[in-house]
Amino acid sequence: MTQGGTGMKIWRIVQEKKYLLRIFLWINCIILLSLLSFSSLIYVNVEKNVFQSEYESSQKVLSQMKFNIDYLDTMIRKLTFSTYGSNDVKALMYLNDEETYVHMNTINKLNANVVANYPFIQSIYVYNNHKKMYYSTFGDLYHKDEELDKVLSADPPVTPLKAIVRKMQTGGSMENPTYDTVLSYVMFENVDEQGVMDGAIILNVKLDWLVDNIRTINQFDSRTQSDLYILDNDHKFMETDPNRSIAENAFAATIKQSFETTVSQDRVHAGEPAGFFSSQINGEKFIVSYIYLENTGWTLLEAKPYKEVYANLKQLMDTILLITAAVFVGALLLTLSASQGIYKPVRRLMEQTSWSGAVKDGSLEPGLKDEFSYLTEVYRKSREQLYEYHLEKNNNTSIMKIYFLKKLISDSYSMNVSEFEDVLKLLNVSLSRDQPFIVCVLRIDEYKRFLSHKSLAERELLRFAIANITTDALSKTCVAQTVDMKDDSFTIVLNTADGQAESVEIVGQALAEAQSYIQKHYHVSFSATVSNPIMEYTAIAAAYNSTLANSSYRYVFGTKSVITQALIDDNTGSVDIEQVWGMVSKFIEAVPKGNALKTEDKLRDVFQQIRKLDYGSIMLVSMQVVYQLKKTIFEMNRTSKEPIAIPARLMSRELYEEETIEQFEQLLLEAVRSIHSEGEEKAIQGNQVVADTVKEIIDSNYFDSSLSAASISEMMRLPAYKLSKISKIHLGMSIPEYINQVKLHKAVEWMENSKLSIQEIMQRVGVENESYFYKLFKAKFGMTPREYMAKRIR
Repeated sequence: MTQGGTGMKIWRIVQEKKYLLRIFLWINCIILLSLLSFSSLIYVNVEKNVFQSEYESSQKVLSQMKFNIDYLDTMIRKLTFSTYGSNDVKALMYLNDEETYVHMNTINKLNANVVANYPFIQSIYVYNNHKKMYYSTFGDLYHKDEELDKVLSADPPVTPLKAIVRKMQTGGSMENPTYDTVLSYVMFENVDEQGVMDGAIILNVKLDWLVDNIRTINQFDSRTQSDLYILDNDHKFMETDPNRSIAENAFAATIKQSFETTVSQDRVHAGEPAGFFSSQINGEKFIVSYIYLENTGWTLLEAKPYKEVYANLKQLMDTILLITAAVFVGALLLTLSASQGIYKPVRRLMEQTSWSGAVKDGSLEPGLKDEFSYLTEVYRKSREQLYEYHLEKNNNTSIMKIYFLKKLISDSYSMNVSEFEDVLKLLNVSLSRDQPFIVCVLRIDEYKRFLSHKSLAERELLRFAIANITTDALSKTCVAQTVDMKDDSFTIVLNTADGQAESVEIVGQALAEAQSYIQKHYHVSFSATVSNPIMEYTAIAAAYNSTLANSSYRYVFGTKSVITQALIDDNTGSVDIEQVWGMVSKFIEAVPKGNALKTEDKLRDVFQQIRKLDYGSIMLVSMQVVYQLKKTIFEMNRTSKEPIAIPARLMSRELYEEETIEQFEQLLLEAVRSIHSEGEEKAIQGNQVVADTVKEIIDSNYFDSSLSAASISEMMRLPAYKLSKISKIHLGMSIPEYINQVKLHKAVEWMENSKLSIQEIMQRVGVENESYFYKLFKAKFGMTPREYMAKRIR
């Protein structure tokens, strides 16, 4: 019984102090997450640095190996090329008759001068296509190499001077031959109709140097079990160890499969020739580094065990966990004290807001929710009661204020003194018929946007702010009564002091202050219109109608404006409407001429004068401008081969719904720009067609020595000056410059891909004067044609 009572008591304390427990748990969770994040960050950074160090070490080894292979590849290429260029070798390569002593001596020279001096050269073949045989420095003079024949007959055909990994018979008998892996470099120039080389030189290279490199690297550190492999350009292992077949090694095969699965060959060949990845092999994780050899098409792979690379990280992880646990235990003790301090205001608030004995002696009655649920319920009920009170209090008052104010501004001229005094009493304001009156009309700017972008609650709040803040601003100098008219406007009736000659200006300043404050804090603006002072209350209705009409001049003066009768009088009357009609005609006449800048300037001049008209004339002239512009476009399309589309803005009803003349003017300017830009774009497209045709003619007839700007002009039946202008814009140079450029580039192609002489190349590109050709070539490439050809041969 005692144990059950103790358990219930503990559970009750937990229920009553849920928020305290939440504070304690949240703080501890944040501390724990921070510690884990910080510890993880340290571990990840250390792991990354160790990983990067090992990767850089592997890349140094692979890069050195790559350098050795590339260096030997370059040396063998040069040796193959120079051997191929020997006249004695070519005589044997293209021999049709019986061999003589001189021809046989060529093989002996190759054996003595090349094979003997370069220990990595296994043998040299001279292939004669006429006799379909190899002359060899290895074995018999007339050599047969079936493995090489298979390689040369494969599809796709071999590339000259590209290392070929292949098997070569080096001993044994016909029944039981022995093979070695060699690299063969083949050099030839032409092939016959069957695609067979007409003659070639083949250098067979031993792999002893490569085997020695790999053995040295694999045995450099016996602790790491690091293994290095080479994949040839067919993604097959290169057999570098005569005592052990790599292809039959299950570990090596798994490394290769992981590489082909993980690394995209397009990525290796294109932009990422080196990198690393991790792989699981026989239940053990390995780090595999790779590097691609562009010259030979090979790929070097190195594998290291993951556990050896990260041997020291486990100790670091244990240390981090120990420190994290110690810090967290200390944080628990500090959190308990901090949680109680944070919780005290909550408990005190519960005690202050308790009702019906819900909270007694610091504890909640059984059945009640946790602390914040309790406070939320108290707030909800209080808010509902307050809302009902304000709703009941304000609804009828607001309706009656609007009713009596509307009666005042619509029927004041028929009211006698007694009726007017009754209205003031019903409005419950301190207005006096003995003081001058001023009527103000406020209008919310961009009202359509106001309705569409604000919720009903937001709109009511903003309307309330406008009315109250503006009333407060005006009340500093006069008595004001503001009523929301429930559309986009508010009406203010106010008394000014006797003898205030500048009362309108004072009211305007107060309205400007209210506008600025509301714009800054509520991000909504309004314009205000102020009447002249009224001495008799009977004139309030007339003043309201006049002020409401004047509020339309927001169209001229813009949003956030304070409009007075004096401002309107100063702005209007200085321009005659007939003068404006004349300017409209000049603008319409300028549209078909195609000068966009002048047309826009004339439209701006029109609207500069329109602003000085009265409101009715402004709207009339504005609509007439739009009508005349559309009519002009229709007339232009009657005579134009490619009609101009009427801008959508000109056809939209929303054009006439803009709140300011500035917005209206801007839309018309955009329409005018689109009209002219469409015409200019069509002209540019036509010129591009001309430029493309000129380029095609030159590219197709560069070999014609009579090709010139004049001949192209005559061919296209266009003036030479126009062709020259189009060429400079679209080709970036004149027609003669482009002709010379094409001829020079074609000449370089012949130099790099043929054995033609310079004179023959000149004839093929249509240049007759040798000195002129040399001058053009040197100006373009910084060297003479002979120097360019000599450099290419080297």
